[in-house]
Amino acid sequence: MKPKHIFAIGLATIFSACTDDTCHIKGTVESAQAGDTLLLAQMKDDTFVPADTIILKENGRFTIEKKCDSTVIASYFFYDQQAQEAYSNIFFMENGNIKLHIGPNGTVEGTENNDLYQALTDSVYTLHERMNAIYNGQPKDSAGMPCPDVAAENELVALEQQANQWLKENVRKHIGKPLGYFLLLSCYDLFEPKEILELAEGVSSHYQHSRAISYLKEEAARNNATANGQSFIDITIPSMDGGELRLSEVIRANELTLVDCWASWCAPCRAEMPNVVSLYEKYRQQGLEIIGISFDEDETAWKKAVKDMHMTWPQASELRSWDNIMTQKYGVTSIPYTILIDKSGTIIGQQLRGKELEKAIQDYLGE
Repeated sequence: MKPKHIFAIGLATIFSACTDDTCHIKGTVESAQAGDTLLLAQMKDDTFVPADTIILKENGRFTIEKKCDSTVIASYFFYDQQAQEAYSNIFFMENGNIKLHIGPNGTVEGTENNDLYQALTDSVYTLHERMNAIYNGQPKDSAGMPCPDVAAENELVALEQQANQWLKENVRKHIGKPLGYFLLLSCYDLFEPKEILELAEGVSSHYQHSRAISYLKEEAARNNATANGQSFIDITIPSMDGGELRLSEVIRANELTLVDCWASWCAPCRAEMPNVVSLYEKYRQQGLEIIGISFDEDETAWKKAVKDMHMTWPQASELRSWDNIMTQKYGVTSIPYTILIDKSGTIIGQQLRGKELEKAIQDYLGE
């Protein structure tokens, strides 16, 4: 299966257009036989619920016509029995003529929201393909995982930042459209809490009182308590050496503390780790301390990764995956996730990686 993934939701192409008040869809499913089924779902608040089962015609063709008083965010799912591949994606069911092609490289064209999302998908997918090629082409470590050198790691970080910036720009640009609403729900973790609160006010009136927007507002307000410029929230967490690590004690003992949330199974975390190792070696004597907080469940895999990647700073973990104190107290929803805290206990940076992270450390500690 090789869909064009952009988001954790696991969806990836689209469609659109406009004429009367009817949505006209003409589609084709690659390799499908007459009688095969295509499943459709529609978004209700923040959940996709089953809507239609389409019986495909000869050559995998199908047509759909529905009255559309407003745009509906929808999704499709098709399982190719012969290729043993599943194809899924979202699309916007709205007035107009939509052409939908479902397969390994699915496409859609027609209406405004679908055309915009297809263009966005293509752009980000191209960057992700470059990232995958670079990462998978690196030498392997003892666990068989790619181990990028500094140059490759910097290139990976730069490409990811480029993709994330492109997504953020499109959320801001289209926040008043159904596309912008869906993008905000899909990649809200790219924004600061204050930005989320502002963007949530910009969605169309159709979505203003949705459960999803209410949840985002509540979470953003909570996370704003741990935003840059706020005082840190103290935590105590089991350390790798069998004791306990208390964040406040580390902060008091050092000029600058970097909290690095990661996991042994997280490929972007492993790709970033050589940079973190380099920063620790370069700035440790100037007062930088790092606390590694792992989102692992497997203690053996956690400890092996620490050893293999030469992570010599204090390590801690509850070994509870995402059900941990960092998600509860700091609202961490993705990893790698970094938090910079100065000696006074003020949060001065978050979600920094690569050159941005080094610049923040250098600016605070000096050369």
